[in-house]
Amino acid sequence: MAEINAYEGPAEAGFGDYVALLKPRVMSLVVFTALAGLVVAPVSMNPFVAFCCILFIAIGAAPPAR
Repeated sequence: MAEINAYEGPAEAGFGDYVALLKPRVMSLVVFTALAGLVVAPVSMNPFVAFCCILFIAIGAAPPAR
């Protein structure tokens, strides 16, 4: 008699799964909104500080590691 095994084990995660987890469209909207806020701000900002702000916003908006 043939053995029936319904459980094949966990599926391997591919590159597309990791990209979907990062939600690139949502992340791009968050970073774009922050950049637009920096551009229309009434005061000028040091370019290095502005870059750090955008970078840290992008890091903060990323999903937590599991």
